[in-house]
Amino acid sequence: MEVKELKTKIKVTFPDESEIFMAEEFLSLFGNVSFTGKELEADMGKVASMDTVFLQITLSLFKTARDAGSKISVKSCESFDKLLSLYGLHLQDAVGGN
Repeated sequence: MEVKELKTKIKVTFPDESEIFMAEEFLSLFGNVSFTGKELEADMGKVASMDTVFLQITLSLFKTARDAGSKISVKSCESFDKLLSLYGLHLQDAVGGN
């Protein structure tokens, strides 16, 4: 798992096991990250399993970025897509249609 704050974007790489036991460590990586004026790039390409805790964290991350006016791009994965589908959610709704 990795969070990189670059000049014009914040790149978040989700771990292959995006599950509750990883949540505290994952959240600690955000520290003083500012989304203002930066794109959020969420890379879930390597995620093999994701539980509802990480779904909530992801949706909260997207909301925080949207509230700061950030554009959001997502490299999705089958696990995330299945979880969204299970809850009747759509990726475009989650990222704000951008």
